[in-house]
Amino acid sequence: MTRIMPGLENPSAAETSDPDVLVNDEIVGKNVYYAGTRVPERAGDDSLRPKERAQYPVPPNSLLWKYMGDPFLQAATGQRTAIVENMWPQLGQGVSDHSVVVSSKDFDVLTQRARSSQMTINGILFAPPDEAVKYGIQVRNFHKSIKGDMPNGRKYHAINAETFYWAHVTFFEGILRASDLGVLERPLTCAEREQIFEESKEWFSMFGVDDRAQPQTYDEFEKYLDNVLRNELTDSKLAQYTVGLARRGADPSKLIPPKARSAAKVIRPALSGFLRMITVGPLEKNLRDELKLDFSRAEEVRFRLYVHFLRLTRIALRRSGAPLKYRLTPAAAAAFEREGLRPEDITLESAREALAIARACRVDAAVGPLGESPMRVEVAPVGEACRKCQRELTECAECGGVGAVGAEICDVCSGAQRGCPVHHADWASAH
Repeated sequence: MTRIMPGLENPSAAETSDPDVLVNDEIVGKNVYYAGTRVPERAGDDSLRPKERAQYPVPPNSLLWKYMGDPFLQAATGQRTAIVENMWPQLGQGVSDHSVVVSSKDFDVLTQRARSSQMTINGILFAPPDEAVKYGIQVRNFHKSIKGDMPNGRKYHAINAETFYWAHVTFFEGILRASDLGVLERPLTCAEREQIFEESKEWFSMFGVDDRAQPQTYDEFEKYLDNVLRNELTDSKLAQYTVGLARRGADPSKLIPPKARSAAKVIRPALSGFLRMITVGPLEKNLRDELKLDFSRAEEVRFRLYVHFLRLTRIALRRSGAPLKYRLTPAAAAAFEREGLRPEDITLESAREALAIARACRVDAAVGPLGESPMRVEVAPVGEACRKCQRELTECAECGGVGAVGAEICDVCSGAQRGCPVHHADWASAH
């Protein structure tokens, strides 16, 4: 994570010791990497073909279900998930090159992108199994075109195994960080953390990406996470853009609906202070230092009071028996209602039992992987445009426009031979 590695006091020493370490600042597209930053090679599409993968939905009676849809945990961790994603060099470059979050200042575009991201992630975890397996491959395929250049002549691809796994980790690891911050009624035990990690393996299987970067045990995962947070995450222009709202005097108007901006001028100072608090407050000290973010003792106290308020509110809503729609995100609330469950009914023991049963059933069934795409023979029409983004349909790059890869139906275009360069086989739906 530090730019100059231990024992390497100058760039020339870094150059001779590690070819991944940049000797000079380097501009790549809109992004800038700083001298001394380590940028390893993480290229290549590590998608699994249908016969290579097996998708295993996360059981409803799981700790991931209990916590992932909890808005109080999300409020406690603030912008941290986006920050630690974008500090991973290849993810940051992908955002810099391809994301509308960077390229657009239109409020409606940004909010629609946020809603789409939430719907997709929630769809994989909380949708019924037959829908979830489709969401998983859609998410993976959406990242097929996210690739490009890195410093030192390197390349990146969003579906590289290491990069895709870290993106996955940033979601469930947020539960662990929220627990450390104190928003839960009691901190997670080591056994509960291990259970969340085990359930995360099922979740990652839904994407159809090589899992070679995924640790096998929780002990290995703890070492992996510590190493990434301390040594793999880096500062860059894009990382600084991500924490831009933490800078004193930053203008938050981009996040305010255009019609409300005039009236919001009165509360702008308070809003700026709040955005700074939820940007810097959830970060570990070493991440703050890497990003050159100061945070005073008074600001730390205010952040702790904010988390304490979230904790008390969360407890009060649960104890009062408030409806799930006031305690969970919409997707999570709908899923719990569908399954006839409540978050407080889920315990470590019930989660362990649910996961054990799910794993035993898939072994006993001894059938092919879930979620294989059925044969689809309709060829996408020439001249048609994607109903989501209006891009013209093009020949599928995965199968070369033949609709199949080897003896298998192409699971990017679903055999249609053509598709949207971004949304692929999902081009016909406007939503």
